Amino acid sequence: MKKDIAQMFKLGAVLAAFAAVACVLLALVNNLTFPVIEAKKAEDLKNGLQEIFVDATDFEAYPDFTKETINGVTLESIYIAKRGDSVIGAAIQATGPTYDKATILTGITTENTIKSIKILAISDTSGFGQNATKPEFYTQFAGKSLSDNFSAEKGGDIDGLSGATITRRGVANILKISTSKATQALNAVTKGSAE
Repeated sequence: MKKDIAQMFKLGAVLAAFAAVACVLLALVNNLTFPVIEAKKAEDLKNGLQEIFVDATDFEAYPDFTKETINGVTLESIYIAKRGDSVIGAAIQATGPTYDKATILTGITTENTIKSIKILAISDTSGFGQNATKPEFYTQFAGKSLSDNFSAEKGGDIDGLSGATITRRGVANILKISTSKATQALNAVTKGSAE
């Protein structure tokens, strides 16, 4: 009996040692890769902003923005697009639930319509939800305004993704919430520059 207990403690100690080594190695790998991953995300964001507002010469972070979550959609950042000294629009980065989740960059014009969207990341099912990254899906949002329904239901104003109804609804929800916030920011900036 004592031998069994000693064996059990020995195995527990070996398991604890392996777990401790694995945790240290995982932390080390995380510390090494984190800056690279963050730099890649920043580069993707910069390229996405430039892709949406091709004619912009500068992007400024919206000064009065605080990251917030509304109905499961996290509004991460807002940028004001400028050509010279003129404001030409705003872009908002938001992450929310789809079948899994998606991070979308949405450009809003000074006429309060969507200029374009760029899906920065989506972790939905390959072959279904991943189809949201195809132009035949995401280009339909250009020209939509805040007053549009963003309805992904049958007969709504958003065309479907075959086999990816949940993704379509999620993208519509992310856009509806984020365009509202970006439009508020853009209107605040354009009213302030008009005074």
